[in-house]
Amino acid sequence: MADIPVGFVADLRHLRRWAELAGSLWRSPALVELTHGRLWRLIAEALPSPPARVLDVGCGTGAISLEVARAGHDVTAIDPDPSAIEIAERSNHDSRPGRLSYHEGDVATWVADAAAFDVVVSSRVLHHVPEPAAALERIHRWLRPGGLFVCVDFLHDRFDRRDAQWLAQVRGLLEATESYCRDGRLPTSPDSAVERIAWEWEQDHVVDQDLNGSADIDEPLDRLFPTHTRSWHPYLYWDILEGIDLAEPAAERATATLVADWEASLLGAGQLSPVLMRFVGYRDPS
Repeated sequence: MADIPVGFVADLRHLRRWAELAGSLWRSPALVELTHGRLWRLIAEALPSPPARVLDVGCGTGAISLEVARAGHDVTAIDPDPSAIEIAERSNHDSRPGRLSYHEGDVATWVADAAAFDVVVSSRVLHHVPEPAAALERIHRWLRPGGLFVCVDFLHDRFDRRDAQWLAQVRGLLEATESYCRDGRLPTSPDSAVERIAWEWEQDHVVDQDLNGSADIDEPLDRLFPTHTRSWHPYLYWDILEGIDLAEPAAERATATLVADWEASLLGAGQLSPVLMRFVGYRDPS
């Protein structure tokens, strides 16, 4: 996030409105609860009973690390961005059962003992690391035999025309009510609107960022953690919520909740292609 206001903390239990963070989900408690809050619950559901030695790889501004420590685990959190670590440490002050320490470093260069952790958590990291297979090899080494890897990640290449059609429909409705202000208005033709959404997706995730796709991530996950489960969860709505423009908090919450639950319903009915995966795997005990 650019232009972070003084005093900002990424703390799911101490949310407030930040007018300075226009365009960021952290500008609004309701939007954070529906996105980062739900992301934390996805991870929390997979964690073992405390206490465990947990490594949070790519912790960012620390919202997940803090909650893991509050759950009673001893957490080591790493991120290569020093400004993110600085923000994370601002929240590292309230009472909690587990220890929590932040360190500047990335998964490719950070040094830790083999088998040092019971759990490794990775939240939306693998899709943008330079070499996901090498990163997963290191994560595997850091886990003790039988240790747990909880990975939530974004696979942009699973996006298909059904997703583009839904995003165009939602954005069109919001634009018609002057409730959306991002990326310019869509064309009035439905087909042209869908093509515009598909083009924007390609620009954002392939042209501008060149993110890792499913093939880069799935193969090393399956190879290194043969005992695992995958589940798929709503995520397209995050883009919509970033552009929602409603001054009244109650209307903002109601609209954002409707969009998030709408996607969940369509995913459950198999009418959308999911792009957010939760992978829960174990290092071979032997």
